[in-house]
Amino acid sequence: MAVKREKNSEKSRQDILAAAEEQFAAKGFYGARIDEIAHQANINKRMIYEYFTNKENLYKKVLFNVYKRMEIAESKILETKVTGKELIRNIISMYFDFLRDNPNFVNILMWENLNKAAYLNEMPSSDVERPTINYIKEEIRRGKEAGIFKKSIDEEQAVISLIVVCFSNFSNRYTLSKLFAKELSDKDMLEKRKQHTIDIMLEYMCENNRKKAI
Repeated sequence: MAVKREKNSEKSRQDILAAAEEQFAAKGFYGARIDEIAHQANINKRMIYEYFTNKENLYKKVLFNVYKRMEIAESKILETKVTGKELIRNIISMYFDFLRDNPNFVNILMWENLNKAAYLNEMPSSDVERPTINYIKEEIRRGKEAGIFKKSIDEEQAVISLIVVCFSNFSNRYTLSKLFAKELSDKDMLEKRKQHTIDIMLEYMCENNRKKAI
């Protein structure tokens, strides 16, 4: 019986977190309501307070989960051991695919930015650190030494640009779709945007990009 209760407890926690993620992504921290989360999770709201104490802790757990999802996706890049131009291609491709498949991640980060990272700043650094970022910076430094990347490239600025240029395709997808009368979330359009992003980042980062072999 104890094992069954434990399994039911874990399922309840996961149901709450799934519902909370949807509500926070749609309405932000201040717009989401515990009553609505409880209704969507099909659970008594008293259980939400039992598991997470308050709305702030529930939100932080959701924030942790979406960041961990990105960290896991990034960590797969480390496993491939690719370097140089191929690393940049893979990173951009991974970001595009992840952001396409995880709209809640995009929305929650947009809400958190509107709130000046209020709750992200309260979380321990270990909860939001992404080791892959240091790996990419180091590989860019190695690429500079090997003559693949321009000596003038600032590793940190390059990584920030990689993240920003990918994310903006999704954070601005609705307004840009209206502006250009094209659906930016369309599969073919995303593939074009992905390749264009790869091209402009390599053109910016690489030494004699058009002449040197891959």
